[in-house]
Order: sequence, then structure tokens, then C-alpha cells
Amino acid sequence: MATARTRPSREDGTLGASLLTGSWLTCGKEGLFSAYAPVEGAVLRWTEGRSGWSEPDRLAHDGLTADLTVAQGVDRYVHLVGIRRTGSGDEVELTHAVQFQTGRPVLGWTSLGHPNRTGPWTGHPAAAVDADGRLCVFVRNGGGGVSCRVQSARGWRGWQDLGGARTGDLLAAATDGAGRVQLFVPGARAIRWFTQEEDGGKFVLSGQLDAVAAPGAFTALATSSGSVSLYFLDGGGVVNVWAPGRSPYAHPLVQAVGAGPLVATRAVIGGYDCTVLAQESGPGRVSFTAHPTEQESAGAWWSETDTGAPSVVPAVCTGTDGRMVAAALADRHQLWLTRQKVSDEGFLLDKWRKKM
Repeated sequence: MATARTRPSREDGTLGASLLTGSWLTCGKEGLFSAYAPVEGAVLRWTEGRSGWSEPDRLAHDGLTADLTVAQGVDRYVHLVGIRRTGSGDEVELTHAVQFQTGRPVLGWTSLGHPNRTGPWTGHPAAAVDADGRLCVFVRNGGGGVSCRVQSARGWRGWQDLGGARTGDLLAAATDGAGRVQLFVPGARAIRWFTQEEDGGKFVLSGQLDAVAAPGAFTALATSSGSVSLYFLDGGGVVNVWAPGRSPYAHPLVQAVGAGPLVATRAVIGGYDCTVLAQESGPGRVSFTAHPTEQESAGAWWSETDTGAPSVVPAVCTGTDGRMVAAALADRHQLWLTRQKVSDEGFLLDKWRKKM
């Protein structure tokens, strides 16, 4: 899961925050990529074609705010979850649209409602898709806990209250090797871990880690064994890995190069399955680190790149060939890209190039 903050969030129930989270750089069945960014009243979508990238399409939806999360399942369908104003006041609702094929129109926008039936903005949504294509949407509710809705063959199930209080700003969700969604929730004193006991089922609390995650960097990724790893920053700015399916403890990985969003994917490097992390390390600069998947003890080292933009938010995605593509969004309407080179010499990237 990738996370891209566009400006600091607010927790006073007002729409002063905007955030781009989830897999906002995606790869379709045909191996072509798409990128998404929220603006007021629409989602911008860049699409890769056989001859290059298109100018961004504007996927309009009345009342849509600049808050978006993107999720993609194994079927390669792209799910957009936004927040929409429902009137002249401060009441909002979650809304959902799906794209079945690269570059094709999205299928409608469907209201998901509000976890408190009606109310103001309470938090940024997170989402993940299970193996059967069911989307699971999570959001902080008005009581400071977390609520979720799960898609079914007949529509959407009602909101499930997962409880809790003083939930942090960012949630992290990912689909495990069994095709079920796992959720990580940061709190004031601990990180809670939720799983599904059956396909498409309700979420249950499966464990917790007595740790406090620093705001801004909180992302989860399925790994080679089918377990899910959570990557988060502690108070000292160290990237920690918690994989509760493999260990009850978190393990320090590497000192972060920034305080902003941390994004992750898996890619083939030198014939090995590796986990790649990226973070903005300075104005317009993105640093990358990679380690053999599930071998955090091997250590990690950062390598910095310069996009040429004044400031960016990064995303990473693995293509159908197993190589990584990275995107950087500048000023919400400028897209920069780099690709992993085919090399036996390690993890090498092409030069960043501006697309539109």
C-alpha cells in the first residue's frame, strides 16, 4: 500500500485535510500503468498507452473532495474511494467507483454513506480488495474508533464498528496470501491488528503491538509467505517492520530519510523476491531501499534520486514483468516516472521523466 499526503490532516471534523492513499499507481492486465490524483470535484487519471502516456482524464463527481484512496485486486480492477460533500453544511459521505480496464470509463459513483449515518469528516479511508474481488473500506468514525464496510455479491453490507478510541490518522490494509484482508490501526498506546476468520467475513481483533507509530508513515504489504508486514516509523524516526503472522514483535529495519509517507512494493532484483521501500528524502528527492523479502535482518540502505520537481509524493508499483515502476506527483497535476532497469548488478533505476 502506498500513501501520499498532500497537506497536513486535521482532526476537528472539518474538511481542511486532503490525502492520497493506497495504490494510486496501478498496473493493468495488459501491463500498462495508470496513475490517479484527487482534485476538488474530480479525480485526475493518467493512462499509459502503447505509444506513451495520455494527458490526464478528469473523472468528475459533484461534491468530491481532494481526499482519495485507491485499491487494486488480483483481478486488476481499480477501486476509487473518495469523500463527497452531501450538502451546504459540513456533512460528508464516502463514495466508490470502479475501473475494470485500463483507460476505460469508471463504473458510476456509489454512495457508501457515513459510519455514523450522517456527520462531518472523521478521517481518511483505507481500502483493500480480497481474492474474490470484494472491496473492504475502513475509516475512523466519530467516536475515534474504526468502522468498515465490506462489498458483497448483492451490494454492500452494513457498517461494522471495530471499536477503539484515539485512532491515528492513517490506517493500513492489505490482502494476505489466503486472499483475506488484514487491517492495522494505530492508537495512542498500541497498534491493533484485525483479520477475517472467513472469506468476506467480519473483522476480528487478532492481536496488538505495544508501540506508538509516528504520524505520516504507515503502510502494509503482503509478503512471500502470504503473511502481511506493517511498516511504520517509531518516535525516533526508525522504520520498523511488524509481521504478526511471523513474529509477535516489531523489528527495526533502517533509519527513515524523512517524516513523510512511506510506500512499499515487491519486485524481482537479480532474480530474487525483494521488498522495495521509497520515501521523499528532501524537496523533490525520493530515496529507495530494498531487502530480500521477509529477511529484514539482512539490513537496508537508502539510495537517493532527484526527480527534478520542487516537491513530490511518491508511489511504487510492480509490473507484470516483476520490475518496479515508481511515480512522483508534483503539485497534484504533474506526473514523474522512473522504471527499474534490467540488470544483474543490483537495484538500478532509469532517470526520472516528466509525463504531463
